[in-house]
Amino acid sequence: MQAGNAVSVPALRGQMLRQRVLVAVVGLPIGVAAIILGGYYLFGVAIVLSLLGLHEYYTLLRPYRPNLLVGYLAGLGVLAGSFFLGTQGMLGALAGLLILTFFWSLFGELGAHLVGRMAMTAFGVVWIPLGFAYVLLLRDLEHGMALTILLFACTILSDTLAYFVGSAVGRHKMAPHISPKKSVEGAVGGLVGAVVAALIVRIYSPWLPTREAIILGLIIGLVGQWGDLFESAFKRDFRVKDSGRLLPGHGGILDRFDSMLFAGFSAYWAALLLLGDLVR
Repeated sequence: MQAGNAVSVPALRGQMLRQRVLVAVVGLPIGVAAIILGGYYLFGVAIVLSLLGLHEYYTLLRPYRPNLLVGYLAGLGVLAGSFFLGTQGMLGALAGLLILTFFWSLFGELGAHLVGRMAMTAFGVVWIPLGFAYVLLLRDLEHGMALTILLFACTILSDTLAYFVGSAVGRHKMAPHISPKKSVEGAVGGLVGAVVAALIVRIYSPWLPTREAIILGLIIGLVGQWGDLFESAFKRDFRVKDSGRLLPGHGGILDRFDSMLFAGFSAYWAALLLLGDLVR
């Protein structure tokens, strides 16, 4: 049995790696095309990913009976508000979420954990559609295409190097109570990958200063890993391995985009603070 397990584990890892590569081969061209084209193309992709992510989230929360109507309507409102009206539209949509939840509280079933259900419903909107909404806001900035490509490149290379470095030389556990496989060595490799990706994008973006590119890479790499850990903690709390099964080798939408949901917010505000009038 031990010999069989020793053989099966590498085989399983090889199969997972092949599945990851296949998803990347299919998904990356779609993502890059949506970023380059921008506009309604990226908006449409953000809607699809947000709704699928919310579906995974609310499926895990099903025993707590979240209000799906409030969650999906508010999520669409956050995306539409951000796309058509920018940050003001986003804030207006979040205010609408509060109004919907307050209205729900007037007619909800008292004594059935109503407050907890309201909080869980609203949090899904703040976590998932709001994360994708910041990608739309980033794309809408001056040089937004380059900044959005930088965000995705840093996130992807950070995740990739963190995985391979952690698998090869990871010895010191970073957060064993959340994710036993994540190591300090892998996290450092992920930060290096994010900086390398930012510098590669900088080569084709002469308007972007080298120092600011490095800082952006570090911020995206650091916050992206925080987002990854957060999603791992969320899954551990609900005792599931993956958020879904849509993406072979990855799991679900949340498993694939967990880093980006946090990093998009940071990339947007860091770009405004670091680059000032260059991106406004």
